[in-house]
Amino acid sequence: MVQKKISLNNSFSNNRLYFRTIQKKVSKSDDKFKSIDLPSKKISCGGMRMKGFFKHRIKKKPLISIIMPNFKEKNLLKAINSISNQSYENIELIIIDGASGKKTIEILKKKNDEIDLWISEKDNGLWDAWNKGIKFANGDYVGIVDSSNILYKDTINILIDYIKRIKNLDFLCGTIKKNNKIYSGYREKDIYKQFNIIPSSVVGLYVKLSKLKKVGLLNINYKIQSDYDLLYRMIYIYKLKGYRTKSTEIFGDVGDSGYSTKHSFFRSLFNELKIRFDNKQNILILIYILFGRIVLKTFRLFFA
Repeated sequence: MVQKKISLNNSFSNNRLYFRTIQKKVSKSDDKFKSIDLPSKKISCGGMRMKGFFKHRIKKKPLISIIMPNFKEKNLLKAINSISNQSYENIELIIIDGASGKKTIEILKKKNDEIDLWISEKDNGLWDAWNKGIKFANGDYVGIVDSSNILYKDTINILIDYIKRIKNLDFLCGTIKKNNKIYSGYREKDIYKQFNIIPSSVVGLYVKLSKLKKVGLLNINYKIQSDYDLLYRMIYIYKLKGYRTKSTEIFGDVGDSGYSTKHSFFRSLFNELKIRFDNKQNILILIYILFGRIVLKTFRLFFA
């Protein structure tokens, strides 16, 4: 796909982060990961891209894509502001709203010049919103910041520092705050027996987009834990190399996020086993996980 640069005659003409393009067609890519430049104007949408302005990588300033899923979230404005107030400048913000209504549209239009692209339409749930956002992403690295999250001011600067220092950085696991507690670390070797090996898949996880395209999108057939399925494929199948930040390098507060954790013990367990089975994990390990978790759960109930 060829993008044609043209001169600018407005307030953005001197902003080196932007170039302008008249290209609005779908990029050619493999079937499992079609990247998209612009949505159809038949749906509610806005942002700088709809005016023809795209951000891009510049020298020593990698482009970071942040996807923000939203559905009737009361803290949407705070979340947007936490991106706009970042101390690092080359960030593209893509908001995917699940048709939340007029009040949300008003907020998005008010912040139109601070958002690279926003769309508002009915979708097939959270994972579908993630996938849409990833398809629109043009950055070197991409992360998810839910509309209930807050990103701390220096977060992306910390990310950029790791990108510059670590040559083969496929993804970074940032320290996060949740329920007034700090969560940090990355336990790669534990992926074979448990999914909870990183602080969070929102706010703290940033993946190199070129690598993510090889891994593929989230599987929306998993109603819960689809982010864990993606993580499993990244680490166990595609062998992506990840790193953790220091415990003092806190990326943000995840707020009320945690969709995959708000379900019953058995639903989560059986869904995890299905994900592992679909990814062809050894059946003996699955049996070990099944009975081990049930025994541990029973022990905790009786001896708590």
